[in-house]
Amino acid sequence: MWYLIVSSLGFGVVLASIIAVAAMGFTVQLGLTNVLNLSYGAVMTVGAFVAYLAASWKINAWVALLLGGVAGAMLTVFLGNFVFKVYARRGARLFEMVMVTLGLALVIEYAVQAVSRDNIYQFAVLPSASLSWGPIFITVTQLILIGLAIVVFLLLEGLLKLTKLGKALRAMAVDPSLARSCGIRTTQIVTITWLITGFLCGMAGVIYVINSQSVNYYTGQLFLPLVIAAAILGGVGSPRGAVVASLLMGITTEVVSALGGSAYSTVAGFGILVVVLLSKPSSVTGGASGNVQLTV
Repeated sequence: MWYLIVSSLGFGVVLASIIAVAAMGFTVQLGLTNVLNLSYGAVMTVGAFVAYLAASWKINAWVALLLGGVAGAMLTVFLGNFVFKVYARRGARLFEMVMVTLGLALVIEYAVQAVSRDNIYQFAVLPSASLSWGPIFITVTQLILIGLAIVVFLLLEGLLKLTKLGKALRAMAVDPSLARSCGIRTTQIVTITWLITGFLCGMAGVIYVINSQSVNYYTGQLFLPLVIAAAILGGVGSPRGAVVASLLMGITTEVVSALGGSAYSTVAGFGILVVVLLSKPSSVTGGASGNVQLTV
């Protein structure tokens, strides 16, 4: 049993790196806009399929990763500026906007299902040798994915803490009205937020299928509970918290999978999400839903 637990740690860190990239984008997006975006997983799927198509056209897999991120960014900017903003101007509140994002998730998901003909496609484009440290086995590609997650975290932390854009983002997350009155161009900041978080979303979808080596229309939505749980558990708006929570969740789900079977890892993911929502229900709305406004 101990051998299984230790061997699952390596896979847990790999899974955590994938969750972290997605959760960092999700938590920044939620922290600034207050939109609990349930279409986030569907955007991940779109990014993954764009990368799959690029790879099938013999484009380098790492270039395909960037293309998937760009696709996620473009789709997120479109949804933010031409869907979420429209509903917000019509008076939609937090719950109504959640329903809007859920509807969008279904539209995108079934559109991808129709185009892909409900098939599962192989994405084995980066075969690499395995490395071992005792009972822990990991591939070179997985090591690169872990390193990529670390780089994303450092860049995002640097952006938020060391740049004027980051200061504007943090100011808007605290008080959008005050930030606007201080001369911050809130509309541009929101658009930039959609762009950055959408890129991380699309890239996370590609990273996920690079590791799993398959993609279908439900790829992102199946992964979404882990992303939401990590973002909320780590504290909305905190990339650092999202990374720590992702590490906890990645290791937990892989240990559960090793001990009980792969089917239980999904159950563990949903279970963690339920526990997080029960223990921190106000974290989704910033504490008091009546006083929280959508910033789109």
